[in-house]
Amino acid sequence: MKFSRRRFLLIVNSIAVAALLVLVVGSGLPVSANKEQPVLTRKPAAGANAFVRRVFTNGQGQSLAYYLYVPYDYSPERSYPLVLVLHGGGEHSKPNWTAAQNRAVILDKNYVQVWEPGYAVSYNPQVQQHWPAFVVVPQLPQGQQWVNVSVHGGSYRQPAQPATALLLTKELLAALQKQYSGIDANRLYITGISLGGYGVWDAIERWPDYFAAAIPIAGAGDPSKAAVLVHLPIWAFQGSKDQIVPISGSRNMIAAIRAAGGHPLYTEYPGAAHEVWPFTFSTTGNARQNTPGVLAWLFAQHK
Repeated sequence: MKFSRRRFLLIVNSIAVAALLVLVVGSGLPVSANKEQPVLTRKPAAGANAFVRRVFTNGQGQSLAYYLYVPYDYSPERSYPLVLVLHGGGEHSKPNWTAAQNRAVILDKNYVQVWEPGYAVSYNPQVQQHWPAFVVVPQLPQGQQWVNVSVHGGSYRQPAQPATALLLTKELLAALQKQYSGIDANRLYITGISLGGYGVWDAIERWPDYFAAAIPIAGAGDPSKAAVLVHLPIWAFQGSKDQIVPISGSRNMIAAIRAAGGHPLYTEYPGAAHEVWPFTFSTTGNARQNTPGVLAWLFAQHK
């Protein structure tokens, strides 16, 4: 049988497509998941949002939405740190909101945007330009918390079990390290603000050897378990006039770690209220309050 050139090319193309599908399915991931790989080949323009929304589901069917930034020109041959950012109480997703509304309520916050290469402010520390890193920002569903205690009570007795969302987040980090071999397990960092600050303290007290460094902002933990943190690099922040989270929460944790022999760093902003995170990451025009060097300190830490 004779084949025309056109028919021959159609057959070759069909074989190539079939082979590609075999490779994709053989990877163990859904086809849609493979297409979703947010690997950037160029720097996003100023103001561009480079986070991709995903949903993590564990073996028990529990799920957690999260936003992921993968360094542009990512290569599995290189080594990258990963930063986990735990959001505050005002950034929960709501079931009656659209996907765009739930996305905006968290990604429009400066403490999230600062980790992107497209962020543009006067005191932009240019995180990705200096320290290319993965950034993971999980989003709590309405009604859930990072730790099941009151965020207005300051120091607390740690619950026996972690909150569902916090445990899912740890499982998510393990899954991402399997998916992206370039993530350096010795440079996993955690930070969080307000409700997320509570989550940071709870996470590092439960798993003190998991993260390489922690930056809890306006949060609180369980001082009775501070001894497990003596070897972990920690830099905590809070405003002295915080009317939402008692200042005693940060002070008690720092004092307890130091009493146990640790050397955590602590910055208390005189006269500042609750929202001190723009000063922490130096994203405001208030040079008097800004704290330069925090990010350089963070990315210098290794397990």
